[in-house]
Amino acid sequence: MQKAPKPVSYLRAWLTSQANVTTLLGGGLAAAIASFPAGMIGAAGALVVLGTVQVLAALVVPDLPSFRSKVDRQTRRGSIDARRAQLQHELFGLHGGLERVSGMEKWQKYQIIVERANVLYRIASEANSQLSYDDAERVDKASVDYLALWLAEGTIKERLRNGEEATLDQRLREARNALDKVDETDQRYKLLKMAHDDYAAIKQRHAKLAARRMSIEAALVSLPDQVEEIYQIVVASPYSSSLGSKLGESLSRLQLEEDIELELSQNDLDSDYFKTGAQGAQARAARQAARIAK
Repeated sequence: MQKAPKPVSYLRAWLTSQANVTTLLGGGLAAAIASFPAGMIGAAGALVVLGTVQVLAALVVPDLPSFRSKVDRQTRRGSIDARRAQLQHELFGLHGGLERVSGMEKWQKYQIIVERANVLYRIASEANSQLSYDDAERVDKASVDYLALWLAEGTIKERLRNGEEATLDQRLREARNALDKVDETDQRYKLLKMAHDDYAAIKQRHAKLAARRMSIEAALVSLPDQVEEIYQIVVASPYSSSLGSKLGESLSRLQLEEDIELELSQNDLDSDYFKTGAQGAQARAARQAARIAK
């Protein structure tokens, strides 16, 4: 999960694009060639033309809908890959490195989701395909959501294991017994009450985490099946005009990302990914509420 992305500079995207760099190199080469028969005058003329083309392109290209759409896609793809890299880094640290992770069943399922997403990207790029790029991108996001679920499952397991449930129950009983033996006017009562409430709060958080862990385990089982269902529908009829309606319900079940980020970032999990995601998730929730209010 990432913080709110910075606004995209379409002008910068054009200036640093491969097409513009190629134009600059071609213009420079043309100026060099023109300098042989015509000297500096020829080179200067070529550079003037190149400069004019550059100015006109900078005024027009960044505002073209097709160019902006392409840049937006690249930006979103970069954000997805950044989330993927962060999640993989934490998973490798949690489970003892890539070598151990690559042998796990969940990693094999994740790789299949990634392969399916890459195939769908290729299908979406075909001229007659009825699959939109955005729909293929949602499957790609699902691969990252799978990593997020996997990391959440692991961190919750560690959290519950480190909590030593039996010891926590014993301390809660001891605090309750000690509290019952002290009068409310006793100076120790307030301290004992605080200790009891703290243990009770921890116990409640653990119960919520255990319940959340069960739902995560179910999602880890169902998500690969949902992706496979989408993949089979697309591969069976990528050029069908009814593809969008067929995919509607299946794609809607993939909308896990914001629920995962918002809920898990509030559970104080031992994960940089979920801790740093709290701000971004809450900001998205606030923006959504603002849109509804309008």
